[in-house]
Amino acid sequence: MHTTSFQTFRFACIYMLTIPLAFMIPPLIASSGYQGWIGIVIGGAVNIVLILCTHKLGKMTAGQSWADFGEKIAGKWGHRAVLLLLVFWSVYYVSLDIEQFSLFYGTIYMRETPSWVLQLMIGLVILVTARWGFATLVYIADGTFIIILLGIVFLLILFSADADYQMLPALITRYDSRIVFNDVISVISWIGEWFIFLFIAPQIPFDKKTLRNLLLSNTLVTFSVLLTWLLVLLNFGIHYGSQLKYPILQLIRGTSFTGLIGHADPVFIGLWATSMIIHDAFLIYVGVACIGHLLKLQEKKPLNAILVGTATVAAFQYSQNISWFQKEITEAGFIFFWVAINGIPLYYLILALVRGQLGRKKVH
Repeated sequence: MHTTSFQTFRFACIYMLTIPLAFMIPPLIASSGYQGWIGIVIGGAVNIVLILCTHKLGKMTAGQSWADFGEKIAGKWGHRAVLLLLVFWSVYYVSLDIEQFSLFYGTIYMRETPSWVLQLMIGLVILVTARWGFATLVYIADGTFIIILLGIVFLLILFSADADYQMLPALITRYDSRIVFNDVISVISWIGEWFIFLFIAPQIPFDKKTLRNLLLSNTLVTFSVLLTWLLVLLNFGIHYGSQLKYPILQLIRGTSFTGLIGHADPVFIGLWATSMIIHDAFLIYVGVACIGHLLKLQEKKPLNAILVGTATVAAFQYSQNISWFQKEITEAGFIFFWVAINGIPLYYLILALVRGQLGRKKVH
């Protein structure tokens, strides 16, 4: 399949928005209060650098798979160490998502259902979707993009009516320079995974259109996160807003509207679940590409079951200690690990510069 640049835009938006809109807002309000918008804006600007690095590396691959091409920049063992780390990262990420979704669905709708049942069901759906391949993920993203975009506009119109605009001056008057750096690092850890598009380099023409659409998707992602953060803050305030577990769901349930609009949460849950499946299936796709290269395997489909199964078991272990799980994902070590992973294109570009490969359109 040959993916067009605009399909890349839609897929990138779906992938990048799924997790931060669901879980990023309350921790950011808790850590930064009224100045969270500064971290979001600066984080979006830093993402531009990561996208430029990703695009430059994509141009150098000359149609090769990134799992193969990276060796020509970082060396055989250096690149293999990175791929092994990404296998761990992708499985770890999927396990977090499975536990987050099972915890959400179990506490809101299916309280009597054992967590392992929900985790197994989610794992099976991710496995089936991952086995369909990247082309199917792109088509699903195409189908859900417009609906999700309309949903974001719907949220803006719906919840701006109940917002307390008297808080707006505090966005400028409440400022503490000591927490800006931590806020930016936190934002990048949530919405800075642009390196992951290197793994579909054979399907993406890394030309000016692709660069434009990746930058456009970053703009849309940053804008959507910023407005969602602002709506949660203006509707619930700092204290309650920082304690919310599922901000969009609480926004819908807390609205003054009644009827269909006031009970639209099942629609948004369905859209989010679909986006999460796309997100996690693509992570498994990346993990399979990495481990397939490491083991030199021709047939990679059985690896889907191994990685999804490992992620599901890890999610079950998290469910045995919920307080530890919720504490871990907000710790500094967790955040810096994610930022270190997101900086992969920058590391490779520096290596290419040091080795005199940066000026070449492709590396032999």
